[in-house]
Amino acid sequence: MRPTEARVLYRPEDAADRFLPEGPRPVRLDDRDALVWVNIQAGADATSGALHVRFWDEDETETWRLPGRPGFVLPTDRPGVVFVGLDKQVGTFDLDAGAWRPLATIPDANPRTIVNDAEVVPGGRAVVFGTKDVKFADPIANLYLYTLDDDVVSLLAPGQTCSNGKVFARYGGELVLFDIDTPTKKVVRYRLDVGGRVAAPDGVALDLGRESGFPDGMRDGGDGTVVVAFYNPDPVPHGRAVRFDLTSGRPVAEWQTPGSPRVTCPCLVERPDGVKLVLTTATEGMPEDQEDDCPEAGSLFEADAGVSVCPPQEVVRFAP
Repeated sequence: MRPTEARVLYRPEDAADRFLPEGPRPVRLDDRDALVWVNIQAGADATSGALHVRFWDEDETETWRLPGRPGFVLPTDRPGVVFVGLDKQVGTFDLDAGAWRPLATIPDANPRTIVNDAEVVPGGRAVVFGTKDVKFADPIANLYLYTLDDDVVSLLAPGQTCSNGKVFARYGGELVLFDIDTPTKKVVRYRLDVGGRVAAPDGVALDLGRESGFPDGMRDGGDGTVVVAFYNPDPVPHGRAVRFDLTSGRPVAEWQTPGSPRVTCPCLVERPDGVKLVLTTATEGMPEDQEDDCPEAGSLFEADAGVSVCPPQEVVRFAP
């Protein structure tokens, strides 16, 4: 399998904005197509991060500094409003007003855990998200369900360390969640009952133990596949994202990010010239000498996705 080399889409000027970019999503704002993502924190000891929007038509980027560390951002059905996980809360952020509105708080007072990656449940009336141990050391994080009908957060699965990429699928009428707890290097299955607020473990879908780096963000790749970003802390010349078949477990496509080994999250985007894969990368934890050898660390990359159709991408739906 011959890897596709991705090209730099955007390199943030401020080093703080290259620290931990995550969770890119396509959005439409003011009748313009755009890409939104978060920078979880501005540095190793920072307690706040930012939200970024880049408009495709003029390559224009806007930034909002947030009052905490954002783990994810999701599009909504409200114009100019996104759904954000921030420290230990989930809520909305109004881009026009620059206003954060918390909706619910996770039932966890541990100072080492914050909200991390998330995905919208099909139908748009619920969100599954995880938390992470900021020291990436102990299984003190959890998997949660937030439902819009009642603004309630429920525990789905305890004992994770860094809850990352999530993808939904339906099999025989059942809703299945594919989920990554990064240190395990596995994509596991849960049978999700939203009404019952239960996630039943259903085995390992992908064992990525032999892959270089740690699986981080994950997105639906279409046709029973997922695209997984690999965060590689080793001093290697490029990063990777791989598309896997969920049935066979085999890789079917690979992309490389030259000069940036710590790939954090993929995203498929429909563009006029076809479906593109966008990848966020980070400088988090990178020694200074390695940063010199990785000039594009913290940049966003773009490549042809190699698929003809972009999988449906759900939004958080406040309108019932």
